[in-house]
Amino acid sequence: MGAAPIYAVDAEGDGLTIGTLALTEPYGSLLFSREPFPWPVEGPLMAQGWWEGLPYPIYDMRPRGFLGRDFARRHSEALEVSASPDEWSDDDVVHVLSRVGDDMPGNWIVGEASYRRFLDKRTRGEHFIDDDEVGTRYPELAAQVLAGGYAGSSAAGEFTKFIAARRIDGRPEHVIVKFSGADGSTAVRRWSDLLMCEHLALEMLDNSLKLPVPKSRIHEAAGRRFLEVVRFDRHGPHGRLPVCTLESLNFALVGRVEASWPDVARVLSRRGYLPEGEVERIRLLWWFGKLIANTDMHHGNLAFHPGLRLAPAYDMLPMLFAPQRGGEVPEREFEPEPPLPDERDTWHAAAQAAAAFWRRCADDLRISDGFRRHCEQHAVLLENR
Repeated sequence: MGAAPIYAVDAEGDGLTIGTLALTEPYGSLLFSREPFPWPVEGPLMAQGWWEGLPYPIYDMRPRGFLGRDFARRHSEALEVSASPDEWSDDDVVHVLSRVGDDMPGNWIVGEASYRRFLDKRTRGEHFIDDDEVGTRYPELAAQVLAGGYAGSSAAGEFTKFIAARRIDGRPEHVIVKFSGADGSTAVRRWSDLLMCEHLALEMLDNSLKLPVPKSRIHEAAGRRFLEVVRFDRHGPHGRLPVCTLESLNFALVGRVEASWPDVARVLSRRGYLPEGEVERIRLLWWFGKLIANTDMHHGNLAFHPGLRLAPAYDMLPMLFAPQRGGEVPEREFEPEPPLPDERDTWHAAAQAAAAFWRRCADDLRISDGFRRHCEQHAVLLENR
């Protein structure tokens, strides 16, 4: 394919051509930039726009997770790419994004065709779901997802979910909505409990640790539980905000695949990319996650705004207790990890918030009795440390 223009959509929904991306042989790409690159670059080649693969923010735009796989299945035949986005080459990624990538994470759009799709949707407008419509529309959207017919965007993640436009407190918002099953099985009950735990974890991060979080709400309808989380890469009816994950930053600048969030953050800080205050906030968020049994803190679950300011937390919940793929809900032991000496102060701050989180879950009657008993045990465990 030839060179593709790169557009950025601002917070008001207006677009700007920021450069042109050309794939090079035998691999790599060249980004001809009209505007300053908003993310860290390392070395003269990156600074001049040469990339061994693609400019790393583009990797965050590729379809991933539950909706990403659905996105790939729907478009793979027409675009002649694999139905599994994990199998796409860099050429495939640019090909797909330049054709149907009008609503990907972040604020970039690749290619004129995709930008025209964005303009067309903006011109036609979209319906923003009011509170009194949620009880009807959310079960309908969930049914569409499960039937394989949902045509939303490709936000990453593994919960069943959909994207929606909402009117909340009179303001237009864009949300990601995770939802449980409706059959009342043990596995469904556990997923429902975990959705409530995620909502309560976000409240605790905001109230106790003063870390950035998105607004979230719980809705109950048609036998399902819905967790609605406001997207932090969207603004108003049409606006967008730039984001980049630790995964992409690590891939391009650090290269420590197995390292923890704080370990990668320390490297980025030593190289002058990440403010020291953000490193401490990442440590605090990391330890809170560890102490609420979040076993899914991969590098794609931490994101930044330009200047490497920490973006709101997401996917923060006790995944240790998630059902297995086949639906079994095994008993698992939670053993809080102790800190190293220089981590002790951060650990204690996170542990105090984590104990309050477990206590809050233990007292919340929307969580099943069996899981509330586990939460009570975990609260006591941390309170006695």
